[in-house]
Amino acid sequence: MNNNVRKLTDGAMMCAIVGVMLLINRQMAGMLEELLLFIFPLPMVFYSAKYGMRNSWIVLAAMVLLTVIVATPQTLFYVASESMIGLIYGAGIHDRRDTRTLVWLTIVIAIAVNIISTLIYASFFGYDLVAEMTETKEIVTQTMGAAGVSVPATINLDEFIKTSLVVATITTGVMQGYITHMLSRLMLKRMRFDVPKPTPVAYYYPPVWSGYVGIACMAAYYYTSTKPLASQMWQNVCMGAGMCGMFYLLAYGAVAVIVFSVIRNPRRRKMPVILAILMVFAMPMILSLLGFLYITTDLHRRALGGTGNA
Repeated sequence: MNNNVRKLTDGAMMCAIVGVMLLINRQMAGMLEELLLFIFPLPMVFYSAKYGMRNSWIVLAAMVLLTVIVATPQTLFYVASESMIGLIYGAGIHDRRDTRTLVWLTIVIAIAVNIISTLIYASFFGYDLVAEMTETKEIVTQTMGAAGVSVPATINLDEFIKTSLVVATITTGVMQGYITHMLSRLMLKRMRFDVPKPTPVAYYYPPVWSGYVGIACMAAYYYTSTKPLASQMWQNVCMGAGMCGMFYLLAYGAVAVIVFSVIRNPRRRKMPVILAILMVFAMPMILSLLGFLYITTDLHRRALGGTGNA
């Protein structure tokens, strides 16, 4: 088949797939874009990975035009932004760019999309932040009251919930970006694309400085929890950074538990995962400190018995 005809056929097929997803989303009253937003980039990932960025803009424009015809303005934003993620990721695969750079680009754009839709233009996308914060405050108050625990006087619960909402939005963007990356790799492998092999998590060495930043953010979080700052803005910044730092160290603490357990007993691969999940909820402080040591010391290198890119 002529190459130009193949491009046209594949582009029409990708637009048809997006059209089907839009109709399903419409029948489900928008649940598809709320629950499975990370599948929307996949058609553009395929097309741009096969034909490159230059040939993919016209297909992206066709998808956007199709969305204008059959969907709502909110869905138009999601389809346009997620298709842009797919175009950038697929073009990176086509141009054989570094996988780590592509993952970070995907995550950053996903975070930006989440912040715009959930925080900046919340009312346009059907979110009532005031109502959500009020409901969350009631749930927290009732739960702590049932447990016989009171909110510390040093914590402004309204500001704490607001900060938690921002952190949750960023975390959701990170998860969506990473899931998009994993699904894209799986799809491209199945379609016999030449996809670079990923570095196993056990052999990835995070920057040492990131561990110190994470522990410093955690220290700022606990300090401002007991001794609030005069400026509410800086108080919120410290609280939010502390939550992000704790999540970062918890993630690598869980990785450390899994890596060390699998190295010790390679036959048992499910139990370490379960243990790591339980430790996240039961012993978060210990797991965070383990994550800090995993990043900043040579425990990781000695456990693997080799060298890596520090």
